[in-house]
Amino acid sequence: MQHRLIWFRDDLRVSDNAAVSAAMDCDSTIQVDAIFLTADDEWKSFGYGANRLYYTEQLLKSLALELAERGVQLQVIRLPDYAHQAQWIKAYCEREHVTDLYFNQEYQWNERMRDHEIATELAHVNVHSFVDRVILQPSTVLTGDNRFYSVFSPFKKRWLSVYRESNHAPYRPPRSNRPKTTPLSWTSLADSSESDLAAFATNERQALNDLEAFTETKLIQYDASRNQPSIQGTSRLSAALARGLLSPRQCIQAAEDAMRRPIWDFPEGAFSWINELIWRDFYQHLLVGFPRLSKNKAFRPETEALPWRNNAAEIDAWKNGLTGIPIVDAGMRELKATGWMHNRVRMIVAQFLTKNLLCDWRIGEAHFMRYLVDSDLGANNGGWQWSASTGTDAAPYFRVFNPVSQGETHDPEGVYICHYIPQLADLPKVKRHAPWLASVPNGYVDPIVDLKSSRQRAIDAFKDLKA
Repeated sequence: MQHRLIWFRDDLRVSDNAAVSAAMDCDSTIQVDAIFLTADDEWKSFGYGANRLYYTEQLLKSLALELAERGVQLQVIRLPDYAHQAQWIKAYCEREHVTDLYFNQEYQWNERMRDHEIATELAHVNVHSFVDRVILQPSTVLTGDNRFYSVFSPFKKRWLSVYRESNHAPYRPPRSNRPKTTPLSWTSLADSSESDLAAFATNERQALNDLEAFTETKLIQYDASRNQPSIQGTSRLSAALARGLLSPRQCIQAAEDAMRRPIWDFPEGAFSWINELIWRDFYQHLLVGFPRLSKNKAFRPETEALPWRNNAAEIDAWKNGLTGIPIVDAGMRELKATGWMHNRVRMIVAQFLTKNLLCDWRIGEAHFMRYLVDSDLGANNGGWQWSASTGTDAAPYFRVFNPVSQGETHDPEGVYICHYIPQLADLPKVKRHAPWLASVPNGYVDPIVDLKSSRQRAIDAFKDLKA
C-alpha cells in the first residue's frame, strides 16, 4: 500500500504547491502525511531572527488548518540541524513504511547537500522533488557555453526566451476527498517577534487578496511609485513569497489577469514588477551556480582583501538609526519597528554602511537577516553584495549613493523620514534631509561621518585593491 509523505520547507501553502499537488493527486485510500522540520541550531548560526521564526509559526498554524480540512495532519518536529533532519526522515520512512517522499527544491548549499544525501540513502523510497521556489529551475537559463550567468541583463533576456517556450501555469488545487481531521499541536518556534508584523498576511486567502489588490490597482503605475518610501507603491508581498505563502507563478498569473495580456506584452510600468520577480529567480540561480555565496564569501574573491574599518561605535549607530543621516536612520528604524524596509531605502542604508562607513557587508547582511520577515539568503546576499561592489553585477565601486540627494529625490517632502524621526517635522522641508544645515536646534543627532570625505575614502580603498 502506498504511503506518501509531504515535506514542507519555505513553501507554506496548499494552493499552487508543486509537491502538494503531486502528492495529493490520488484517491482517499492512499495515506498522505505532512511534516515540517526545524533546524534550530543551524538556523541560529544562519542568523535567523525572531521575526522570521514567529512569522513562520503563524503560517504553520494556517497551513495545519488548511491541510486538516483536506484530511491531512501536519507534524512540526523540532530538530537541531540538517544532519538530524536527514536522520529523522530516513528513520520515519523506514518505521512508517513510506513509499513516496515529496518536497520542493531549495537552492542553498547546505540544503542541497542534505537533500542529495536523503535521495541517495532512501533506497526503497521514491523521492520526488519539484521546482516551486522559482519560476525557472536553476541550470535551465545558461549562457551559450552552458555557464551560469553572472550579469542580470543577459540572464533576463535568456530567461524571457526560455519562459516563452514552456508552460508555467499554477498547479491545480489538491483533492479534498478525505474526511476532515484535527490539527496537531507542537512546541512553538518563537513565542513572539521583535517587531510589529501585523501588516503581513498569515493565511493563503489574505495573501491572495493582497496580490489581487496590488495587481488590480497599483501594478500599472509600479515603476513610477516603487521608489517612494512614503507611499505603499510596492507590493509588500516579499514576506509571503519568501516563506512560500504565495508562489511566483501565482504572482505572474495575477499580473497577466489584471493586464489581460502575457508578461512580454506588458507596458513598461507594469513590467518593472515582473522584472523584480526575474531578479528573484536570478539570485536563486546564483546560489546554485556559485556555491561560495552560501558560504559567507564574496562573489569577487579579490574583494576579501578590502580593509574594512568595522568601527564598533559607528556600526552600533547604524543599527539603531542614530547616524545623523535622516534617510538612513528612518530606514533602520523602520526595519526594527516593522520587520521590513522599503527596497530603495535598503540600497541606501547598505551603501552607507559599506561605503561611507567602510564596514564589511556581512555585518549588514546579518543584521537584515535578524530583523527582516522576508529574509532570504539569495536576495539578501545579492542585495548586500551589489551595494558593497563585491558581488555579481555589482554597483561600480566609484558610484556611491549620496543619502541626502537620494532622500531629496525619493522622499522630497520628508514624509517618510518624519514618520520615523518626528523631531524633523518642525524643520523646513528643504532642510529635513540635511538637518545639520538648519539654523535652529532640532534635537536630532549630528552626522557620525562626513559624506564627501568618507565617499572618497571608500573609492580609494577599492582603487588600492585594484592596484
